[in-house]
Amino acid sequence: MISSQRSLPIKILIVGNIKKGDSILMRKKFAGSKPYLETWYSFGTEFIPGQDPRDTFVGYIQGFVGVIIRPTKRVFWDTEIKEDHDGITKQFVYLDLELEYVSGEPFVPEGLEKVEWILIANLSKLDVVPPSVAFFKKLGYLE
Repeated sequence: MISSQRSLPIKILIVGNIKKGDSILMRKKFAGSKPYLETWYSFGTEFIPGQDPRDTFVGYIQGFVGVIIRPTKRVFWDTEIKEDHDGITKQFVYLDLELEYVSGEPFVPEGLEKVEWILIANLSKLDVVPPSVAFFKKLGYLE
Protein backbone atom coordinates (compact mmCIF):
# COMPACT_ATOMS: atom_id res chain seq x y z
CA MET A 1 0.00 0.00 0.00
CA ILE A 2 2.81 2.43 0.76
CA SER A 3 4.29 2.00 -2.72
CA SER A 4 0.97 2.93 -4.35
CA GLN A 5 0.71 6.06 -2.19
CA ARG A 6 4.19 7.15 -3.27
CA SER A 7 3.00 7.22 -6.87
CA LEU A 8 0.09 9.56 -6.15
CA PRO A 9 0.14 12.89 -7.97
CA ILE A 10 0.65 15.83 -5.60
CA LYS A 11 -1.44 19.00 -5.68
CA ILE A 12 -0.38 21.95 -3.53
CA LEU A 13 -3.07 24.43 -2.55
CA ILE A 14 -2.81 27.73 -0.70
CA VAL A 15 -5.76 28.15 1.67
CA GLY A 16 -6.53 31.42 3.38
CA ASN A 17 -8.52 32.57 6.36
CA ILE A 18 -9.57 36.12 5.43
CA LYS A 19 -10.64 37.98 8.55
CA LYS A 20 -12.61 41.20 8.95
CA GLY A 21 -13.36 41.95 12.60
CA ASP A 22 -15.27 38.95 14.02
CA SER A 23 -16.08 37.55 10.56
CA ILE A 24 -14.29 35.55 7.89
CA LEU A 25 -14.91 35.50 4.15
CA MET A 26 -16.30 32.18 2.93
CA ARG A 27 -17.74 30.78 -0.24
CA LYS A 28 -20.62 28.41 -0.83
CA LYS A 29 -20.71 26.02 -3.72
CA PHE A 30 -23.92 24.70 -5.24
CA ALA A 31 -25.37 21.59 -3.57
CA GLY A 32 -24.13 18.41 -5.24
CA SER A 33 -20.78 19.90 -6.28
CA LYS A 34 -17.85 17.52 -5.79
CA PRO A 35 -15.69 16.41 -4.10
CA TYR A 36 -17.55 17.00 -0.79
CA LEU A 37 -21.24 16.96 0.05
CA GLU A 38 -20.74 19.94 2.38
CA THR A 39 -21.15 23.32 0.71
CA TRP A 40 -19.26 26.06 2.67
CA TYR A 41 -15.49 26.38 2.43
CA SER A 42 -12.47 28.64 2.71
CA PHE A 43 -10.86 30.23 -0.30
CA GLY A 44 -7.93 28.45 -1.87
CA THR A 45 -5.88 28.43 -5.04
CA GLU A 46 -3.11 26.32 -6.54
CA PHE A 47 0.49 26.98 -5.60
CA ILE A 48 2.55 28.37 -8.49
CA PRO A 49 6.20 27.27 -8.38
CA GLY A 50 8.56 30.22 -8.15
CA GLN A 51 5.98 32.53 -6.57
CA ASP A 52 5.58 33.45 -2.92
CA PRO A 53 2.36 31.70 -1.77
CA ARG A 54 1.21 34.89 -0.04
CA ASP A 55 1.49 36.94 -3.23
CA THR A 56 -0.24 34.22 -5.24
CA PHE A 57 -3.17 34.08 -2.81
CA VAL A 58 -3.57 37.88 -2.53
CA GLY A 59 -3.66 38.23 -6.34
CA TYR A 60 -6.08 35.34 -6.69
CA ILE A 61 -8.58 36.77 -4.18
CA GLN A 62 -8.48 40.23 -5.71
CA GLY A 63 -9.19 38.84 -9.17
CA PHE A 64 -11.66 36.15 -8.10
CA VAL A 65 -13.94 38.06 -5.70
CA GLY A 66 -12.71 41.68 -5.83
CA VAL A 67 -11.39 41.99 -2.28
CA ILE A 68 -8.02 43.45 -1.35
CA ILE A 69 -6.35 41.60 1.52
CA ARG A 70 -3.04 41.59 3.36
CA PRO A 71 -1.25 38.51 4.73
CA THR A 72 -0.71 38.52 8.49
CA LYS A 73 1.01 35.16 9.02
CA ARG A 74 1.65 31.66 7.77
CA VAL A 75 -0.33 29.33 9.95
CA PHE A 76 -0.14 25.60 9.24
CA TRP A 77 0.15 23.01 6.57
CA ASP A 78 -1.97 19.90 6.23
CA THR A 79 -2.39 16.94 3.87
CA GLU A 80 -5.21 14.79 2.56
CA ILE A 81 -5.66 12.05 -0.04
CA LYS A 82 -8.83 12.39 -2.10
CA GLU A 83 -10.24 12.29 -5.58
CA ASP A 84 -9.78 15.57 -7.43
CA HIS A 85 -12.28 17.22 -9.79
CA ASP A 86 -10.67 15.35 -12.71
CA GLY A 87 -11.47 11.99 -11.08
CA ILE A 88 -7.82 11.23 -10.22
CA THR A 89 -6.90 10.45 -6.61
CA LYS A 90 -4.16 12.81 -5.43
CA GLN A 91 -2.18 13.76 -2.35
CA PHE A 92 -3.22 17.31 -1.46
CA VAL A 93 -0.90 19.58 0.50
CA TYR A 94 -2.52 22.67 2.02
CA LEU A 95 -0.48 25.77 2.88
CA ASP A 96 -2.65 27.71 5.31
CA LEU A 97 -2.44 31.48 5.68
CA GLU A 98 -4.16 34.10 7.82
CA LEU A 99 -5.01 37.35 6.06
CA GLU A 100 -6.84 40.53 6.91
CA TYR A 101 -9.37 42.46 4.89
CA VAL A 102 -8.20 45.81 3.49
CA SER A 103 -10.94 46.97 1.11
CA GLY A 104 -13.45 46.04 -1.58
CA GLU A 105 -16.91 44.56 -1.71
CA PRO A 106 -16.86 40.83 -2.53
CA PHE A 107 -18.79 39.64 -5.56
CA VAL A 108 -19.97 36.13 -6.43
CA PRO A 109 -18.01 34.69 -9.36
CA GLU A 110 -19.41 32.14 -11.78
CA GLY A 111 -19.57 28.65 -10.28
CA LEU A 112 -20.36 29.73 -6.73
CA GLU A 113 -23.71 30.19 -5.03
CA LYS A 114 -22.59 32.73 -2.41
CA VAL A 115 -19.62 34.69 -1.08
CA GLU A 116 -20.30 36.07 2.40
CA TRP A 117 -18.74 37.40 5.56
CA ILE A 118 -19.59 34.79 8.19
CA LEU A 119 -19.40 35.46 11.91
CA ILE A 120 -16.81 33.15 13.46
CA ALA A 121 -19.34 32.39 16.22
CA ASN A 122 -21.74 30.99 13.57
CA LEU A 123 -19.30 28.61 11.84
CA SER A 124 -20.61 25.58 13.74
CA LYS A 125 -24.06 26.19 12.20
CA LEU A 126 -22.75 25.85 8.62
CA ASP A 127 -22.20 22.79 6.47
CA VAL A 128 -18.39 23.21 6.16
CA VAL A 129 -16.09 20.95 4.09
CA PRO A 130 -13.65 18.76 6.09
CA PRO A 131 -10.40 20.59 5.16
CA SER A 132 -11.92 23.92 6.24
CA VAL A 133 -13.17 22.32 9.48
CA ALA A 134 -9.61 21.10 10.21
CA PHE A 135 -8.24 24.59 9.49
CA PHE A 136 -10.84 26.27 11.73
CA LYS A 137 -10.12 23.83 14.55
CA LYS A 138 -6.42 24.72 14.39
CA LEU A 139 -7.35 28.40 14.57
CA GLY A 140 -9.59 27.72 17.58
CA TYR A 141 -12.80 28.68 15.74
CA LEU A 142 -14.35 25.19 16.09
CA GLU A 143 -14.01 22.47 18.71
